[in-house]
Amino acid sequence: MSSRLSSGVTIAVCGGILVIACSGTISDDVVVGEISAPPPSFVSPPDASVEASIRELTEYCPSNKCPTGFTTCPGSKFLCDADLRSDRNNCGACGVTCPGERGDERYDCVEGQCVLRCTERNFVADCDGIVDNGCETSLKTNENCGACGKTCADPETAPCLMDTGTPECGCPTPYTYCKPAKAGDQACFDVEFSSAHCGGCGNVCDRAGAPGSPPPPPNAYYGCILGQCNWLKCEKGHADCNGDLNKPNSDGCEVSLGTNENCTACDDNCPAKKMVCGVDLGSGLALTPRCVCPPGQTFCAMYAVEPPWGVCADFTSDPYNCGGCGRVCPEATERSRGSCEYGVCKRECGARWADCNGNVDDDCEVDIFSDPLNCGGCGVTCDIAAGQACAGGRCVVEPCSKEEEEAR
Repeated sequence: MSSRLSSGVTIAVCGGILVIACSGTISDDVVVGEISAPPPSFVSPPDASVEASIRELTEYCPSNKCPTGFTTCPGSKFLCDADLRSDRNNCGACGVTCPGERGDERYDCVEGQCVLRCTERNFVADCDGIVDNGCETSLKTNENCGACGKTCADPETAPCLMDTGTPECGCPTPYTYCKPAKAGDQACFDVEFSSAHCGGCGNVCDRAGAPGSPPPPPNAYYGCILGQCNWLKCEKGHADCNGDLNKPNSDGCEVSLGTNENCTACDDNCPAKKMVCGVDLGSGLALTPRCVCPPGQTFCAMYAVEPPWGVCADFTSDPYNCGGCGRVCPEATERSRGSCEYGVCKRECGARWADCNGNVDDDCEVDIFSDPLNCGGCGVTCDIAAGQACAGGRCVVEPCSKEEEEAR
């Protein structure tokens, strides 16, 4: 079969071979391509009504039916405001209340069950997994040091200690464990410089010096340096700023520390660093004078002593010194905690509460978890006319037909 185009070009298919010739005669050696399959054809689309039914989405309507896990209890303020999976006052069922905090024990509602949680302040834990006997195990023992089952391998030389503020087996470097006279006393010492354990536990230096030693100069005593006794050292709060201690005719430790010019050491000069000499009660360090506070913070004195004792405060964010020393933001409640933002006191609301009226005095007054007028946020309104519930901060919906939707 062949056909001639208007331009004089002839095309033909012979034995499955497509040929093209530029004149009326088709040459055997003019082969452009081979057709191995019939050309594609168009398929009619499916019936329009069938396609529409496939594309049709499920219609949803406002609902007053509680979703899984939520319910309305006899004392409920709103529909579906009790989440039986996490509500401590309705845990698993309406009216089932988890015990409140008792000492080191607190119960939370987890998946509808009251679950014991031990607070961390006294280092206790529920190591046996028995809820009835609570947080029964102290984490300050050789058998459970800082965690259940964490055992101190050598309790004679490295027992469970609290010298670092948390339970640890043994002393941190470079300190050595020296058994205290009674429980609770200091147990870790640097034997290179400890006059009570000089060079080893129990080796006490004589403050008056070895036999034949001259009396110590003012504000000085004989103590331990590099594991050896009989070296002159300064009494606490004093310093040898002219460097003549342990030399003939020494004037002793002639400078009193704790001043702006000589705070922790000779000539550390706190004002030159735009700081003051004080004892920072919030630092967690030993209560000794030092230059305080770092840039961006101000020292707020709490005790009028020399040097003063107090805390370093960031006036822009410290809820106890918000915008100035002693300006305290509102205390924490079950719904919120006081916060300081850019020097102004505000309330930081919990997950299900909001301060919609902007008044810090009435706390976070709106339950955005359940209030259909403020569902998930202030002013987010559900369909009140349809009786739509708010559950978990979302307006509740359910599948419905188009007729039901139009009826609404």
